[in-house]
Amino acid sequence: MNLKELKGLIIDLDGCIYRGNTLIEGNDKAIEIIRSKGIKILFLTNNSTMTQEEYANKLNNMGIPTNPYEILTSAIATANYMKRFKKDKCYIIGEKALIEAIINEGFEIVNEENAHLAKYVICGLDRNVTYKKITAACIAIQNGAKFIATNNDPNLPIENGYLPGAGAIVGAIRIATGVKPIIIGKPSKYIINMAIKRLGIEKSKIAIIGDRIETDIKAGKKAGIFTILIGNKFHKEFSKEPDLIVKNLLEFSKLL
Repeated sequence: MNLKELKGLIIDLDGCIYRGNTLIEGNDKAIEIIRSKGIKILFLTNNSTMTQEEYANKLNNMGIPTNPYEILTSAIATANYMKRFKKDKCYIIGEKALIEAIINEGFEIVNEENAHLAKYVICGLDRNVTYKKITAACIAIQNGAKFIATNNDPNLPIENGYLPGAGAIVGAIRIATGVKPIIIGKPSKYIINMAIKRLGIEKSKIAIIGDRIETDIKAGKKAGIFTILIGNKFHKEFSKEPDLIVKNLLEFSKLL
């Protein structure tokens, strides 16, 4: 792709725009440059713990003007995916944003004691997860519930390292039950196609930028769009996958 032809950019959040609650240096300026080129932005995150409004507020407070429609989360994508199923009982391992998104689609949420009645188990990042919650999910799946995961990220970048991600919880359930979940978030085609549709721009003029090959870059490859990795240009494992490698978002913005 000739970057001068770029009209839409899908941008990862965790590890790309910020780490934890700290904006990565220069990213406010980078977004300003990108928008000044007339490029439409969509922030795409596998993190299901916050609503679109909460993410928009977080970015606004970091000096990046954002409206909620410019955010797409794995919670919203999962709720959208659930529209294809009959409304029934659902057991969720996840936080308020995910639970509310599923309730808004008309599903009844059951607690641990009634998880065995659930027709669907949805698992996302839950920073208050317990053995009891995981056990309830496993019992529901053993009873025939469909197993759906917002994402499978093993960890979550913060200021000084990484925290366990949704994939750590999903993995425990998968290993215990032997059942592979339906993954909605990156690198699934479902969420990336939803992002492309929301941008409303032809694929040949859209790119995705992120810091993870296994999610951001693979999602872009599946969708057939231009991929940009934030990483080390000299790292061998990066050499074949992305179409472009940059040190950070600011460096990328200066190429436009």
